[in-house]
Amino acid sequence: MQQQQLTLRIQIILYTLAAFAICILIIDQYRQGLYSLVLSNAIGVPAFLFSAIYLYINRDHNPPLWVHHVLIIFLASLALYQLADYPRLMTHYLYALPLFSFFCLPILNATVINIIVAAITALMIWSGLGWEEGLRAGTNYCLFLGSAWCYAYLTQIKQNSLRRLALTDQVSGAYNKRHFYHTLDREISRSENSNDPISLIALTIDDYHQMMDIHGRRSINNFLALFTERGRNIIRAGDEVFRLEEDLFILLLPHCPNDGAIVLMERIKRNLQQQPWEPIPELNLSTSAATWATGETSQELQKRLLQSLTKQQKTTLQLGAFSEQ
Repeated sequence: MQQQQLTLRIQIILYTLAAFAICILIIDQYRQGLYSLVLSNAIGVPAFLFSAIYLYINRDHNPPLWVHHVLIIFLASLALYQLADYPRLMTHYLYALPLFSFFCLPILNATVINIIVAAITALMIWSGLGWEEGLRAGTNYCLFLGSAWCYAYLTQIKQNSLRRLALTDQVSGAYNKRHFYHTLDREISRSENSNDPISLIALTIDDYHQMMDIHGRRSINNFLALFTERGRNIIRAGDEVFRLEEDLFILLLPHCPNDGAIVLMERIKRNLQQQPWEPIPELNLSTSAATWATGETSQELQKRLLQSLTKQQKTTLQLGAFSEQ
């Protein structure tokens, strides 16, 4: 969310600076006597300013992509409209479109728009100045397009990696505590509107610290990654695994009533305990389940879940002590 807000602010600044740059360009064109260009480019100033103002007003909502599409198509159409009268000048004007569009639009959408613009530009230059100039203009535009695409693609990979690092626990691969609270609040808000049940399952690895002392951190870290992977293979599609503490995992189950959560909890516990784990000879889990009640906050739901888990652990210890006697 913070990344989206930062990108939105940069887009607002970019549109404002673009409007200012066009104003300077208009002044230079007026001094050179290019009055038709002055009138055409003057249309772009209010378009940029309108887009910046619109994005600023809606900054607290999801960024509206239609504004970016309309603006990019408008700029491309304006440049292509003037291309026949000022081919060399407007060709250089179009070279800035790939970088601008890849910053404002998704990669696929920007690629499609730029390929269409490149084809139209090459054909118009070809018909006006000959095939050599058309081929040169098309090649240059494709070079700018390829460079901008590579930059946008690498930036997207970097952002996805940073987002994944921010949301996941680096040892186990499960989602982290911060993402758990955000997701739980979102699912509870959705359940309040749709009246769909939402349940939580807590899994605690018994004797975790003792296992760490015996087998070492590296072996236990490998075990945790495998534990998360196998757990995801057991749960339903749409369920999510979170690691809140060193030995505490929580499963978030949307659209799952209390009875279904209990059945799923027992199946997961039995399945995980019966699997072989290296170097652990035997895995023991303590589990509990809780279903969201109407009007209950995420903190209250989590507290009730952990209280149930603590009670279950005490009962297990008492039964173990009684059996030894």
